Amino acid sequence: MNPILNILFVDDDASLRANLLEVFNDDVIEGHTLVVSEAADFEKGKSLIANNDYDLVVLDLYKGEPKEENEKLGLDVLKAIQAVAFIPVIFYSGLTKDLVGFESEIVGVVNKGSGGIEQLRIEIGRIIKSNIGLIKRKVYDHVKITLRDYFWKTVHDQKNIIEPVKDDISIGYLLLRRLAHSLSKENIKALLGDEKIRKDKSHPMEFYLFPSGDDEYEAGEILKKDQIYYVILTPSCDFITEGSRSRKVGHVLLAVATKLADSEPYKKYQSNKEKYRQTLSDLIESRKGDRYFFLPGTPFIDNLVLDFQSKTMVVYENLKDYERIAKLDMPFAQSMISSFSRYYNRIGFPDIDAEYVINKL
Repeated sequence: MNPILNILFVDDDASLRANLLEVFNDDVIEGHTLVVSEAADFEKGKSLIANNDYDLVVLDLYKGEPKEENEKLGLDVLKAIQAVAFIPVIFYSGLTKDLVGFESEIVGVVNKGSGGIEQLRIEIGRIIKSNIGLIKRKVYDHVKITLRDYFWKTVHDQKNIIEPVKDDISIGYLLLRRLAHSLSKENIKALLGDEKIRKDKSHPMEFYLFPSGDDEYEAGEILKKDQIYYVILTPSCDFITEGSRSRKVGHVLLAVATKLADSEPYKKYQSNKEKYRQTLSDLIESRKGDRYFFLPGTPFIDNLVLDFQSKTMVVYENLKDYERIAKLDMPFAQSMISSFSRYYNRIGFPDIDAEYVINKL
């Protein structure tokens, strides 16, 4: 049985709605069976969106005829969606020039002109295949099952253990920690339906929390200024302010990041790929030595290499001049700090003359 895709068409043209309903209701696209609802006007669309959980909204732009002087009530519906829900949207309009720049992974634009129905079908397929648009339901189902099992198999079945803490927030802590733990790599792999995720390897996206947000700085935060990336090395605890406790940090220590393509290990690899392939592999996996730490590339950063010999100090107040890109997630932030600490805590001494000792035995 195909999974269901609940889709809402919002359009004040009755004949067009009837046609869309006839074409798409019970249609199968990318292995999903479409179940179509309709809204005869934009206000009704907002009401239905506020009270139902749709997987996709197909939305007209103009009230009445697609003319520039008419109201663009579809934008009001989009704002209403953005205020209450995560639902992918496809604008389906006879005039789309005012929607240039709206397209994204979760917002599509299709013109109602010649071939519009087929283009709409293609765009619906794109939303389905992108996975991000439909991940909401999978996450909801995962959370529901996790909460159900915890309530009945732990809070109820193990009530002799839970009873002593029933009147405080301990159960809530345990439940939320269990929920966080349930998002293991294997479960994420199942939610995303991506067989390319390897159990024994880290996907680049595992490294980061993106975007950084506007809370306090932390060790492992990635900054950017004048096209150069930096990573905070100062311990997170030095940034904390709490009660009468003031922020300890005055100057912030930053590691300067170099693009992998500009790094010395990569240049050696380019000069002799066979000889230096393993050296580059060790650098990327951060397996040997502590001087370098690799940050894998994503859509928001390049492949970067931290060389702990390249650092700079910045006054805390001047961090506002840096763009906040992302944060290294656990355990990668801790691993970076650990590598940095080991590199600067090395204590070298001359090798013992083993031959001398052995000869004396």
